[in-house]
Amino acid sequence: MGNKGKLTVKEFEEIKVLVDKAITASNKMTAEPYIKRLEFMGRMLNIEPYKRIVFGELVSYVSTASGQVRNKEHWINAVNQSIFKLKPSSEDMET
Repeated sequence: MGNKGKLTVKEFEEIKVLVDKAITASNKMTAEPYIKRLEFMGRMLNIEPYKRIVFGELVSYVSTASGQVRNKEHWINAVNQSIFKLKPSSEDMET
């Protein structure tokens, strides 16, 4: 996974799908497999240190936002900010 510190298009799209499935899950147990996959990806991705930190924040926010939680909209906004920070520019994104 990962190439020279950059996310591939496939990796970035998988992250977005997993995040969406986890935060729209009806409860924490339903979201758990998606969060576990994100955690695994975090260990396997070869990305630059800053993006590794952002990815860790993303997983934490996704875990908090999953299921039925208070201030869900706040946590979804935090998730979206982390995804924005992870998204490489079109020149940087590898296929």
